[in-house]
Amino acid sequence: MSDSTRKAPETPLGGRFWAFWSASLASNLSDGVAMIAMPWLASSLAPDNPALVASVAAFGRLPWLFLALPTGVLVDRVPRLTLMVGSNSLRMLLWGLLAVVVFSGWASIPLLAVFALAFGALEVCYDTAVETTVTSLVAKERLEGANGHLRSGAIVAQEFAGRPLGGFVLALGLFVPFLFNIGALLVSVVALLRVRATVLSAVTPQASVSPVPEPPATPAALRGLSGVGEDLAEGVRALWNQPLLRAVAVVAVFVNTAFATVLSTQVLFVRDTLGLGPVGFGLLMAFAAVGGIAGGQVVPWLRNALPYGTLPVVCLTGSGLLYLAVTLFPITPVVAGAYFLTGGLVLGYGVAMTSIRQRITPDHLLGRVNAAMRTVTWGMSAVGMALGGVLVSSLSPILDQTDALRAPYALVSVVVLTVVVFFGRKLTRLVRENDV
Repeated sequence: MSDSTRKAPETPLGGRFWAFWSASLASNLSDGVAMIAMPWLASSLAPDNPALVASVAAFGRLPWLFLALPTGVLVDRVPRLTLMVGSNSLRMLLWGLLAVVVFSGWASIPLLAVFALAFGALEVCYDTAVETTVTSLVAKERLEGANGHLRSGAIVAQEFAGRPLGGFVLALGLFVPFLFNIGALLVSVVALLRVRATVLSAVTPQASVSPVPEPPATPAALRGLSGVGEDLAEGVRALWNQPLLRAVAVVAVFVNTAFATVLSTQVLFVRDTLGLGPVGFGLLMAFAAVGGIAGGQVVPWLRNALPYGTLPVVCLTGSGLLYLAVTLFPITPVVAGAYFLTGGLVLGYGVAMTSIRQRITPDHLLGRVNAAMRTVTWGMSAVGMALGGVLVSSLSPILDQTDALRAPYALVSVVVLTVVVFFGRKLTRLVRENDV
């Protein structure tokens, strides 16, 4: 950021932005509750079948594998606020239906997987639209502050409020979290409708931001479906032809797949191996969130303090060693400490690589390159989640299930440390050569 940008007089973010922030906060609160309620419901339906429990989480991530790229085009072609309102309205309807299903005793793993798939598709639409709408709501010199508020609010709502709250309301009944989510999303929809109304009607001559969130009618937008394919192909080529981006994508295939095996069986690990209940599960997840916030704050300092280009490898190495500690010492204090530290290291790696990607990618390709990378990172997590359940299920007849649930942590440690040993120097060299 230039000195002139830093020293520019700050204009208020305005009521439109804070209404938008409120909508994001309420929506993320719903997501946080769902992160606890959905896997816990799945584990109650199939307590002795980790593969089935993991399948629900995997179905929830599949839309990121198949829909992230086309959703990026959709967000550029339709009114973004309308897309967000529609996405959260449909999520309200689905949560209501799921609450009825659970209360009536009709819930099953296949039905829950279908719900997870639908929620995942709507999440892709909503989250992609959020990232592109904020630029039409605030002045350019306030984007850093606005994005900071949105990211901080999302972490607080999901991790500190949503997950522990999900654990508490589960104690009232398996269907209660879904009723809560309806209320949270209703707040979000009302706030978004307020933003949309002011954006469409309040056009002042002194406005320093665009009053209409409609994307411009670019030549690509006018080419129809054939244009979509051409644009997507160009974005994928841009990622693959850049040596550093290609290397990071290949690393993500292995590392993200391994990490996801932990995520899909985590609820069983916490319940069976650590012996914690839903409240403990929610609070344990909050440790990772605290670490993530701390990691996000120290990334700029670490980038300057460490030898140039080594931050990504340092984050990977630390994560691999910490997951090895969880494998060897699966007790609550060790796991809580490891979750805290890995939360910071994982976020640190993500922030470092995202910043590098933004610097080395031409602006006119950045959206599609980001979408392509998200398809790899989030999409492969769906594969990993399915593999996590299969891994634990296959080891359970050989080991006690409490020991089998440690296997995903061992897998992460082996995969990450192998990447560091065989690919760490090359990754550091590519960062130094390209991030100039």
